Amino acid sequence: MAAPLVRNAFLVSANRLTKPAFISSSHAHKGILQNAAAVSRLCCVCGIKTGPAESEENSSQPEPSPWTLMSAVCVVRRPLIMAKLSDVELRYKQHLEQLHLETSVLSDHEIQLMEETVRLQKRQRMGYDDDDEDAALLLAADKEDLAADKLQDFQPADRSTEADTTEDRSSQLRKLDVPLYLLVKQKLGDKAVWVMPQGKREEGETLRQTAERVLHTCCGSQLRTTFYGNSPCGFYKYKFPRTLRSQNNLGAKIFFFKAELSSGQVECGSEAVQEFVWVTSEEMKEYLPQKYLDSVLPFAVNL
Repeated sequence: MAAPLVRNAFLVSANRLTKPAFISSSHAHKGILQNAAAVSRLCCVCGIKTGPAESEENSSQPEPSPWTLMSAVCVVRRPLIMAKLSDVELRYKQHLEQLHLETSVLSDHEIQLMEETVRLQKRQRMGYDDDDEDAALLLAADKEDLAADKLQDFQPADRSTEADTTEDRSSQLRKLDVPLYLLVKQKLGDKAVWVMPQGKREEGETLRQTAERVLHTCCGSQLRTTFYGNSPCGFYKYKFPRTLRSQNNLGAKIFFFKAELSSGQVECGSEAVQEFVWVTSEEMKEYLPQKYLDSVLPFAVNL
């Protein structure tokens, strides 16, 4: 009796497709079955490939990104004095002070002043005008006179500093009533440009670790700052100059981190950093390119 024909059977149950089961009646067809298994295994019903995925057969390493990852730090010096009040703020302040005066209880000084006024009026009615008893006492009126004299001798500090007078933008002690932001003149390629301190991420570093290292490298070890978190607060992307650009080195992606100045001074400890300035958000326009400024200004003013 002739051997039955070899057929490729697919077991389908409950819409579930299983791998093909090859059925044969004799060992003579074993080689034929192996050859049939090597053929492209496509389901005759829906065309699904049942063999190994192409990515498993021809696995390869992913192509490196043409973009260089970098971290930058937006360092802010908080205001050291209160900003000047506007007209609306000044009127509102005066209203609150008057409201507080009307609703508050009397202070010890006010009570003492009222008691002494009543006692003085009583003595005048009785014709008693001997101040010898009160010679050793410090009356409330005397306290007011002493406070007024002391106030005349008090001279408040000037709101402007020497750095404001000389326009020294490298000093932190300028524009004391507004936030200041740190910019450095950093060498990128063959050109030095004004940016926030930035640097390339190294293998094994997180972006936050890169930001801390870059700030230490660019500004020295004396500068003390407090980072706000591990997540970037902003992003900027740019292409390298054509002379430096290649297929595998197209440009840079910069991730910004927030940091607040705690103490210390900036020291240019890197050859790549030539100058630094502390500027306001308005003064940034004099240093940063417009596209770069549009990226950093929204998160800088909200620090």
